[in-house]
Amino acid sequence: MAQAFNWKKHDGQTLNLLLNNHPWSQAIKDMSGDFSTKTGIKLRIEVFNEEQFRARLSTMLQAKSTDLDVFMSLKFREGAMYDKAGWYANLTPLLNSPASTSPDFNFNDFGEGLRKAETIGGKLVGLPINLEGPLFYWNKDIFAKCNVAEPMFLEDLPEAAAKLKACPAKGDATVWAARGIRGAISYAVSGFIYNSGGDFSGPNGKPSLCDPNSIKGAEMYANLLKDYGPPGAANHTFTQVIEMLGQGKLAMTHESSNEFANVMKFPGRDKDIGMKVLPKGKATGISKPIVFGWGVSVSNFSTKKDAAWYFLQWATSAEMEARLVKNGVAPPRSSVFNGPDFKAWTTELPTRQAWANSLIEISKTGTAISYPPTDRVVEARELVGGAVQKIFLGQGNAKDTMCQLDTELVKLQ
Repeated sequence: MAQAFNWKKHDGQTLNLLLNNHPWSQAIKDMSGDFSTKTGIKLRIEVFNEEQFRARLSTMLQAKSTDLDVFMSLKFREGAMYDKAGWYANLTPLLNSPASTSPDFNFNDFGEGLRKAETIGGKLVGLPINLEGPLFYWNKDIFAKCNVAEPMFLEDLPEAAAKLKACPAKGDATVWAARGIRGAISYAVSGFIYNSGGDFSGPNGKPSLCDPNSIKGAEMYANLLKDYGPPGAANHTFTQVIEMLGQGKLAMTHESSNEFANVMKFPGRDKDIGMKVLPKGKATGISKPIVFGWGVSVSNFSTKKDAAWYFLQWATSAEMEARLVKNGVAPPRSSVFNGPDFKAWTTELPTRQAWANSLIEISKTGTAISYPPTDRVVEARELVGGAVQKIFLGQGNAKDTMCQLDTELVKLQ
């Protein structure tokens, strides 16, 4: 008989984790004692908001610090860059080793797209921890009070916004809010560009944001913020948007599926918030949402790679994912997403069911591409966000700004 897997192999060790502020990391921090009980490994966890997290992470990796063992990473954003720099530990040998990998781990239970996203140049560089993308949220009570119909097409959004703005019954609620801070915009504007029939690049692989349909999508996003958004929108990311939605002071937004649990913490939101995939273009019939998952990786400079791999297995196990669902973390394992626990939890409330249905839809129809082809992803996303920001701040018209954007993006290819 095969010897039982030894979870206590690294008893007494301590791992250092650097995580982005996210429902997954908040939950993992709360449950870290369970990992220590199971393995004898202590966890030292630091959680920062995304900008500070990225700054600290790159400083430690550039310094080849051995004080970092495990970190969160968004492969579609920085995967190629981090791999080129040699920052990811190659997890393939650990996955293939019976001494290092529990026999019930079942790597193939992760969705194929998510497994591929965590594999660079044939090497496994992380494990998927969630599935997410932006969704359209609307406050059904505010819509009902103002007698405004649920938007069924993308083109219905400005019409609904105009009616809501003119409606006294909405009180002090803001009509529309969305990401306005430069680095965060490309994630949220992409669905508008795609559903309008635009794209980030043409058949020649060159940027195509000067295409009339791309301009149309970007302009709609910018105009909603300009005409119906809150003051100071250029400094807003998901934290401010979700706070407004949670307090019942926002009529509609296009924001991360990940924030579902944070919205539902506020009283009454489980009854009045509707959510679905961003409505398709009426003129185009296109629905092409953004979808991706964060992953968790091991630093190539860690001296405790095997112990770190134990943490990764535990944190992404089917048992843990079933628990994480209750924190609004969409499970990347098929067995959990289609399993009885998740089904029972989602059927308790219509909002949970709407959330789950939306995730199924984006996982089938979505793309992770929110910038033109380039290795310099961070710069590309900053440029896209900067152009949209310029339009809603009234610093340039949409056509000239998006055509100028293409010129800038070509330099990054």
